[in-house]
Formats: sequence, structure tokens, C-alpha cells
Amino acid sequence: MASLRKKVAKIASCPTCAAISAVLAAAKVPGAVRNEIAFDNRVRGIDSKLQSRVKRRVVRPLTQQAKKRANILSQELKAANKRARKKSGGLKKGWSQSRIMKEAHKKAQRRY
Repeated sequence: MASLRKKVAKIASCPTCAAISAVLAAAKVPGAVRNEIAFDNRVRGIDSKLQSRVKRRVVRPLTQQAKKRANILSQELKAANKRARKKSGGLKKGWSQSRIMKEAHKKAQRRY
């Protein structure tokens, strides 16, 4: 029993083990059995496999230059959309979303 307490104290940060323990507690499984199941090496192995599959993406804040470019492109997209659309909201003849984006990018690049 003492070894189980040490094991539980070591692995208390494992979210999968904690979730399984909570589910078993809700099902009114006795504490010793619940901890033996929840904090088993196989459960910890599953948790480590899950953690290795999760890719943590660090999002860096935009630089001033990137913000400026995004703002310019946004303005050009609005202008191109205005030229390409009819009053009803549909595209004029000869226009496509591809053409709108191409023209917006061209005009934005001239303004950088």
C-alpha cells in the first residue's frame, strides 16, 4: 500500500490517470482498487503516447511590418471586392474569387 501511495504522489500530474480515477470514484469503486487501476503503468503509457501526438504550436506576436502588410492587403481586398461585385452581391462577369485575390495581392505589393 505504501508503494502505491508513492506511485500516486509521483504521477498525480498525469491528466489521463486523474480522469480515470474521477470516473471510477463516481462509480463508487473503493479507493485502493481505483488507484491501482487509474495509476497503472499501462494507463501512464497511453497518456505519454497521447502527449507525444499533441503538437504544441507557439504563436508569436506579429511584427510591426507584418501588421502593416496585413492591413494593406485587407484594404486592397475590400477595394477589389467592391470592383468585382454587383449590387446584388454576386460576382460580375469575368470575375472570380481567384482573380479578386490576384489583383489584391498585386496592388498590395506595390504599396509595401
